[in-house]
Amino acid sequence: METIDLHGVKHEEVGSMLDTFIWDNMKRKNSAVKIITGNSEDMKKIVWDIANEYNFLVDDSWTNTGVLIMNLI
Repeated sequence: METIDLHGVKHEEVGSMLDTFIWDNMKRKNSAVKIITGNSEDMKKIVWDIANEYNFLVDDSWTNTGVLIMNLI
């Protein structure tokens, strides 16, 4: 599973980065991606909002609260 780490990324840059990351993974026909947000609730909300725009589901990682799994199907 492809992973993107958003540690140190400014909130206003996340949308652009995730759009590119999601598009690249959709072209590769990957079914899910791992997004490392850290424990920032603001960063998690940004990821959830972007997932909603694409109508993708997001799951919290059971083993790491700083990771979200976005299903691309």
